[in-house]
Amino acid sequence: MTIPQSKTISTSIMNRVFDKTTATYKFYWMLSLLDMYVKEKREVMFALDVASRMVAYAWYPIEYFRLSFGKGDRMAQIIPKVAGLTGITVDDRLDNKTDLIMQATSENSKVKAEIKILLRNVPFWFQSPWIDTNDEHEMIRRSQTLENDCLYSLSGWGEDLTVTVNPKWSEYLNTNYEILRDFTLWNLTLFLQARNPNVPNISGKLLRPEEREPLTKQKKFWNKVIELGGTIDCIYTDHPLGVNDFDLDHFLPWSFVSHNQNWNLIPADGSFNSSKSNRIPDLDYYLPKMAGIQHRALRLYIPVSSSRDAIVNEYFALGVSPHDLMAMTKEEFLNTYRKTFSPLSQMALNMGFRTLNHD
Repeated sequence: MTIPQSKTISTSIMNRVFDKTTATYKFYWMLSLLDMYVKEKREVMFALDVASRMVAYAWYPIEYFRLSFGKGDRMAQIIPKVAGLTGITVDDRLDNKTDLIMQATSENSKVKAEIKILLRNVPFWFQSPWIDTNDEHEMIRRSQTLENDCLYSLSGWGEDLTVTVNPKWSEYLNTNYEILRDFTLWNLTLFLQARNPNVPNISGKLLRPEEREPLTKQKKFWNKVIELGGTIDCIYTDHPLGVNDFDLDHFLPWSFVSHNQNWNLIPADGSFNSSKSNRIPDLDYYLPKMAGIQHRALRLYIPVSSSRDAIVNEYFALGVSPHDLMAMTKEEFLNTYRKTFSPLSQMALNMGFRTLNHD
């Protein structure tokens, strides 16, 4: 992916800003600069404020989705420390989180020390495609001449370091904000995919979704199954679940799979579902129960459904047609589920997700 080119500014250089990247800092620096300049109209900004927004951006993929940023990246150490010092949670929205981190940085010296770690390199090295120097003081001096139409100039030092966007870039940044943001996220996806090769849907795990997709169609599926075959016993509590008397549980948590496909959903006791959180069920105990309910559901639902039913067609993700799944024996169906769920479960556990054991 490339960005729109211009004959008046150095967009060809901008295309290269992520070429030599060993950590996530440049990606989050770019995203944060774009937001603060275009959305907040801040032509001059403290680098410490930009770094605060970088941490807010990285919070969700690290704390919720548990993505690995690589051994040399300090974000995975900074964010838990800032969380412990401030009480900020993964559920806070990006803008709220940014404001809280900025406030904490001004009031708490320990928080400031953590955020300042990000100022050691990224404000300077981000400019290296325009200004070829490894000396930070030299980078500041030459940026102030806007050498090679560089993106911004730097002044000050340490926590007083400020960033001033080059006025020549103003129209381009405002016009192409969405494209530049997508360009950055696309490159970040490639970077993280290399460090999380077995994790599904990296691109869907970079940003906190404003709203989760409702499970209306999936709820309709399970209500129909209950209407056809009677109550379903919750695999976690054994309580019978009737029509509309259940929550839908992501057997492997949404924070790992990042989708709502029905083959990974199971009706569950609402009082238990919230306490399950994002733990991974012990497959030896829970998967046979889950597969048994899924198998029975397909046998009840498919004969009365349309061939174009989107929910039924989601089961193709298991590598077998829904009708073939329906025709399997109980043992064959469970074996198919094991082939899908065992490697996914192990990946999640390797990433640090906790196990839900049977008491």
